Amino acid sequence: MSDTIRIDIERLRKALIDETGSAVFVGSPWAIVDVAALESATPEELIREAQKRGYDLRRFSY
Repeated sequence: MSDTIRIDIERLRKALIDETGSAVFVGSPWAIVDVAALESATPEELIREAQKRGYDLRRFSY
């Protein structure tokens, strides 16, 4: 049995952007920069960011 999962990267990207974008309304000036970085991030960068935020990546599997 393999521990490998296939991740829907665009769903993951959207979730990260949605979470980060909500920080703009709380007054975080860096959130806009973070959203721009997420929009152009590679799949590996998105996965690292999601892991850093404690996301369960199985939620984005297909």
